[in-house]
Amino acid sequence: MTRADHDDRTPVVIAGAGPAGLAAASELAHHGIRTVVVEPRRHVSHLRPRAKTTSARTMELFRRWGVADTVRAAAPLSPHWSRRVVFCETLAGEAITEFRDVFGLSAAEHGLAAEAGQQVAQPVVEEVLREHLERSGLAELRLGERLRGFTAQPDGVTCEVVRADGSIYRLDAEYLLGCDGGRSAVRNGIGATLRGGSAPAANLNAVIRAPGLRPAAGTALHYWVVGTDVPGVVGPLDRAGTWWVSLGGVGGSADTERAVGLIAELAGRPVAELGVDVLSTDPWTPRMMLADRWATERVFLVGESAHVNPPLGGHGFNTCVGDAVNIGWKLAAVLRGWAGPGLLASYEVERRGVAERTLASAVRNLRASGPDRATTADRIQETKAEEFHSLGLVLGYSYAGSPVVAGEGDPPPPGGGSSVQSYAPTTRPGARLPHAWVGPGHALYDDLGRGMTLLRPPDSDAAAVDAFAGRAAELGVPLTLIDLPIGTDRAPDHLLVRPDQHIAWRGRDLATVDLSRLCGIPQPQRLAHG
Repeated sequence: MTRADHDDRTPVVIAGAGPAGLAAASELAHHGIRTVVVEPRRHVSHLRPRAKTTSARTMELFRRWGVADTVRAAAPLSPHWSRRVVFCETLAGEAITEFRDVFGLSAAEHGLAAEAGQQVAQPVVEEVLREHLERSGLAELRLGERLRGFTAQPDGVTCEVVRADGSIYRLDAEYLLGCDGGRSAVRNGIGATLRGGSAPAANLNAVIRAPGLRPAAGTALHYWVVGTDVPGVVGPLDRAGTWWVSLGGVGGSADTERAVGLIAELAGRPVAELGVDVLSTDPWTPRMMLADRWATERVFLVGESAHVNPPLGGHGFNTCVGDAVNIGWKLAAVLRGWAGPGLLASYEVERRGVAERTLASAVRNLRASGPDRATTADRIQETKAEEFHSLGLVLGYSYAGSPVVAGEGDPPPPGGGSSVQSYAPTTRPGARLPHAWVGPGHALYDDLGRGMTLLRPPDSDAAAVDAFAGRAAELGVPLTLIDLPIGTDRAPDHLLVRPDQHIAWRGRDLATVDLSRLCGIPQPQRLAHG
């Protein structure tokens, strides 16, 4: 799409086209909502791969938008190519120990998810989502532009946008999403502050070409080298000799020449023999921070503008996508007229808990990789397992306790009953609806509507269902009716499922459902029987 040079208006402005911004625009497009996305970068750089783990849950969300298969096709490494993480003294030595079936790459095979996780560099995913949005016709990507500031009023937001030539124009919107990262202008604009801390030393990331690099431990996704003075992690970006490297604690002092020497030490081979071509270097400092507030009535922080965590475990990128989906469907529901401001107010309530739990796991992983890192097989297995096996964190987070979640059953323990490592499927309100196949390649998720979906048990009372559907129609709430697959946990219950595949309500008696509350509609607007 192209734009005119005059001031204009859109339902939602998104500041930033990183993972959070592209995901937010994709979720809103999924619901037919137009957006304008302003992003300083015209092109996606592959020299800084950033995240490399797309979780099983994120792939399920990509499936909703119809891009999961496209992401897999674009990824140089398939989920079947390798599922190992290896720890070794150097790359020239055999494995001290290893972890198998890592990063949820076999989650679909085990029946836990509709999609397996995918190892793919973040720039590849960003390019797929940019192309997806261009095809949608619902998102206008204004590349080379940045948000300079904004003013929020009760009825909307006025944004000041700077073009590449330095000129400024005004863009009016009903809502603004700050997806502009750790140095967020939107966060500053709502008076929020990141609180937390940083690691004492910077690390150094590098992308290298080294076609002759052949680790002795065989094919793996990560090689953690623990036997050198400067520890590091090495992994393939493709199968043609492009690698990423992370060197611990030297980001503030290592130039390219020293980086090559340190990489040679990791490889256990002389520099001249290794033949490394350094394509990029990127110092970075692990930060553990949460914003003290995430939203106003019209402005919302999404992704790293709201929380920054160390990448160990691969959750940062995926948490950003989860934020975007949560606020995206809620904004769409309000803009479509079937939800109220209480639904938007639930965004921070629901996602802050997920961010806190994710941050705590990343901090534990960071400590296990620090100066006192384990070097023996038993200690490595004891201290590092959470980093590579985290389906409980990825699939098991719950929104129980949210003001827009209700229903029968005791509140779940923290995390929905799942530990970080182990996922326990449940239909407790707030949890992600457990995945189920209803046919070859056909998931129950594929049948859910873009509004609310009621899953009916086999003995459901048709008259009660009709009455509930009538109440939904009176409130304007889109409702899809589906039969609950036999064998589902708590099969006698009805399940009311939100557009993000989380359970909003569970129970036998549909007459007790307060649909207005679940949609965040203020009390005066509720129907007497609501």
